[in-house]
Amino acid sequence: MKRRILTIITVTALITASLSACGRNNAGTEGVGTTGADTGAEEVSAEGAEAITGEQQAGVAGSEAEDPQATDDKPITIVTHPVSCEVSGKEVCTGSYPEIAMTPEFSGQYLNLYSEIYNLNAFWKDSVEYSVNEYAFYQMDSETPIDYPYSSEISADVVRADDALFTVLVSYYDYAGGAHPSHSTESVNIDPATGKIMEFAEVLNDTAKAAKAIHDELYASYPELKDEFDSFTFLDEGQTINDYYEGKINNNLYTWNITTEGLHIVFSPYEMASYAAGYQEILLTYDKYPNLIKEEYIPTSDLDKETMVGAREMEKEMIQPSSPNYVQDENGEFHLVENEGSIKVANKSWKAFTEDGRGPDDGEHITLTKTREEKTDWLDTEVWADQHGFEVAKLPYSDDDYTYVGEMPMDYAYMYNRLDIYDHSGDTLLYSLDLYDLCNGPDEETGTYSRTTQYIRWAKIYDGTLYVSIGHNGYSSEEPNSSYMVAIAPDTGYVLWRSEPLVANSNNFLLVKDTIICGYGFTTEPDYIYLLDRFTGQITEKIPVRSAAYQFNAVDDTLYVATYNTAYEFKITSE
Repeated sequence: MKRRILTIITVTALITASLSACGRNNAGTEGVGTTGADTGAEEVSAEGAEAITGEQQAGVAGSEAEDPQATDDKPITIVTHPVSCEVSGKEVCTGSYPEIAMTPEFSGQYLNLYSEIYNLNAFWKDSVEYSVNEYAFYQMDSETPIDYPYSSEISADVVRADDALFTVLVSYYDYAGGAHPSHSTESVNIDPATGKIMEFAEVLNDTAKAAKAIHDELYASYPELKDEFDSFTFLDEGQTINDYYEGKINNNLYTWNITTEGLHIVFSPYEMASYAAGYQEILLTYDKYPNLIKEEYIPTSDLDKETMVGAREMEKEMIQPSSPNYVQDENGEFHLVENEGSIKVANKSWKAFTEDGRGPDDGEHITLTKTREEKTDWLDTEVWADQHGFEVAKLPYSDDDYTYVGEMPMDYAYMYNRLDIYDHSGDTLLYSLDLYDLCNGPDEETGTYSRTTQYIRWAKIYDGTLYVSIGHNGYSSEEPNSSYMVAIAPDTGYVLWRSEPLVANSNNFLLVKDTIICGYGFTTEPDYIYLLDRFTGQITEKIPVRSAAYQFNAVDDTLYVATYNTAYEFKITSE
């Protein structure tokens, strides 16, 4: 996953920091659709959905001027919210963001879908408002201001809405000076029943065959761009062209939607060719590429937009310009300014270390003995968790003593780089730790930055020490110094130890006695459960599993593990 230049701030950050506007999403090829596994919507009750629906119909922007619900009461309405920033009567920046509004009757059929759409609406709003605020500051601060305003626009188009998939094509347009604007199109494909954003690989029968089909159709459709396609394809050592295209599938990096004709894919500028080449579109038809898509995702009819989707535009919202709250480092990249009261945690080294170089402690460790292994094609973690009475692991969450809130996301809304820790009630902030340098560099030993965006996956205070797992989304070849555990003194930010990399990219980890239970795996990479000494981070045992661990839960002496395709149970035994 490529590093983006600017940061995005979530609604949680907006509320916590009492900001007036926040967030942005640089136009690029990796879009909203990649947040699926980490931002699955919470299930909402019928009463809760009804209450939220009323709020959304009043406008996520809080507008009292008019109701965004279209007057014709079509099930779905795309509401456009224009925004503007003026200085001394001159418009210096404009923008617009979409809101997908639903009638109570439609949203009542798909409560989890509504919850996820509500989150997307808020994300789009915050992204544009923050960008317009920021671009206006650039315009005023420029030594050579231009005569026309800068702009940040997001638009959405619902292209499918049935029981199998709810699909939105999202377009981004940004201009803040320079030779040309930045723009792209991205897709969001949601399972209406669960509210889960679907990964591309989940709708395909064979990712390798799909990768070859995408490559072949792209080159056949645009023969004049063959040399550009070749130059934009960067292969790792030993990697084939098909590996590259399949890797984009497994990382959900395509803009895709499924129609009655076939699989439609859009490539944005700079994704596979130069800006001047513009967009490329291909259609993998069912007759030419049979058995490409799983049968249950092939629609029987295309969306009747005339009947199903309406449109409405709200009154213009005025935004006041202010100075952006991030700084540029020596490499030209931007990250958020350290928040007042936050402790900045240093990155001592990308190598594993302990504060005094000691080996595993003589504490009370555990071993695991497998007692059950239930295989499936794909394990729905939410169903698995519900069956056992667990909560799906993700930030924010609360344990018996603390509430852990991720803040300062870098590329997407779940890629937190700051951790705020409150008391159990969530009323009193106890610790605020800025982990940007720890996640992304530079390290103090070599001054090296991470090659991809790394972020906080999970955190827990245990016996006075804060344990955090940090990683990125992607292959280890993209950033081998990733997916590790770290122990921190929460009151000072002092790093006690850093584990070996590639041991922890699961959604959570557990601490049982003096052992950390975590897991690592990714597509074709080896999949293991790792047991680490909690005093040093050193590996005491590793246990092979069929696929990467998503979540761990322990009840008494039983460890429950959910992986991509297998549910495990282990007996926990003290050494």
